[in-house]
Amino acid sequence: MAEAKPDQLARLWAEFMTLRFPPGFYRREPAGACMVMMDTMLAGCVSSAMDGPLDDRRRGILHARTAVLEEILPLIGDDEYASTYFTHLHGMAVLAAELDAARGA
Repeated sequence: MAEAKPDQLARLWAEFMTLRFPPGFYRREPAGACMVMMDTMLAGCVSSAMDGPLDDRRRGILHARTAVLEEILPLIGDDEYASTYFTHLHGMAVLAAELDAARGA
């Protein structure tokens, strides 16, 4: 049986919390995007989505930043750890958006 979205998101979040931010990305800004801010904003939205429906502001941030991160992922393939880290963050963000949308349906 498929894992329920809230349980899957909680599992991904627990895994994510064990990861450290990629050291090479404190100053690296692929496509002009601050990756520290990307991480902070998306992780905050994911955390909020685990607690309940998102407000319009967080929902907008989640969708906008997820789209930007999707475009950036191919640009960071030269750093295997960073690619893994940000792919995990992106997957959580997509799942959080799906969970939030399902709550609104």
